[in-house]
Amino acid sequence: MSIEKKSVCFLFINGPHHVYHLIEPALSFASTKKDYKSVFISGNPVNTSIIINSHRRSPSSEFELIDIPLPFRYRFIKSYKSKKYPPVYTRIPKIVSRLKDALAIVGTSHDIPKIIDEYNISGPKLFYLYHGTGTREYGFDSAFDGFDYILAPGPYHRDRLIKENICDKNKIVMTGQPKFDWITKHHQFDKKLFNNDNPIFYYNPHWDMSLSSYLEWRSFILEFFRQNSDYNLIFSPHPLVKHLSKKRKYAIEIESETADNIIIDLDSNKQINGTYNAVADVYIGDVSSVVTEWINYRPRPCIFINAHKVKWNENKSYEMWNYGTVVDDNRDFRKVVSDSLKNDEYHEKQLRHGEKFIFKSDRNASEICSDFIFDKLDFGNN
Repeated sequence: MSIEKKSVCFLFINGPHHVYHLIEPALSFASTKKDYKSVFISGNPVNTSIIINSHRRSPSSEFELIDIPLPFRYRFIKSYKSKKYPPVYTRIPKIVSRLKDALAIVGTSHDIPKIIDEYNISGPKLFYLYHGTGTREYGFDSAFDGFDYILAPGPYHRDRLIKENICDKNKIVMTGQPKFDWITKHHQFDKKLFNNDNPIFYYNPHWDMSLSSYLEWRSFILEFFRQNSDYNLIFSPHPLVKHLSKKRKYAIEIESETADNIIIDLDSNKQINGTYNAVADVYIGDVSSVVTEWINYRPRPCIFINAHKVKWNENKSYEMWNYGTVVDDNRDFRKVVSDSLKNDEYHEKQLRHGEKFIFKSDRNASEICSDFIFDKLDFGNN
């Protein structure tokens, strides 16, 4: 008679932009730690598709894939059917029994400890994996103390978590950035996105409108590049900009404003899988953690838009703005764009940034994550 293996649950319950951070550690664990049963739980069909496609490059990984069923109303109510990423938290009861049976739960959601408490789940060890490497307060949430272990990208996050007394140093391991493993394994980037060889600028505003430059600067930036066709523009905000537009009551009707030198992309896979990051020459943004991926993939010029006139110099949440040119006034934009292509005065600083934010190892980040999870489970069972 076979003995039922103890399970480790990997939660893919947030938007698809989270999946690329967790999928490679999950596949690595499922491939090499077969004393445990790996269970992948997906919160929406897009996540499921990414998991399945990623598995094709890791066929030795063995796991059970669970799709949390969509609410019945999604089949009939137009306002629900149009949602690309249906809310998952009202559907948690459908997976509670699997979570209760798990030896460990691994995910990118800050809400996992709250879910565990709400449904009286006890026993599983909780592992949090960063789904970005930004410096805003969001990445240093007091909720992290509810996890047993934190898989941090590098020294900056480890040290700040400890300094701000968010969690004990013994809970933290530095892993590097697992999303880079996915990019390395899967990508042959389509570098010919435009029918010319002109410089490509990548505008990637954040989803939180209290921090983002999207509402204040989108029209100006589109018009600037429309009038300056010697430059190409990829206009691709965070996917939650479109997802939250109806709820937050702001307009996004810009898809029709494209031109031969402009790509507008509000929700394609290229937006989140690293394509634009790889092919562009200059980054334009505000507070997105994508800039860390940009710098670590290949140091290049950055332009940061200070749409809300914040005093950022001494603010830890704006640490990233030290690695590029900050623009406060759109009257300066033309010169900043031109200068960004002539020289990159921040190149050396960006190289040092890589060492500060992303842990470097001769092993890939996903293996480090997988081995750390295994070691903590194995230790707990001995």
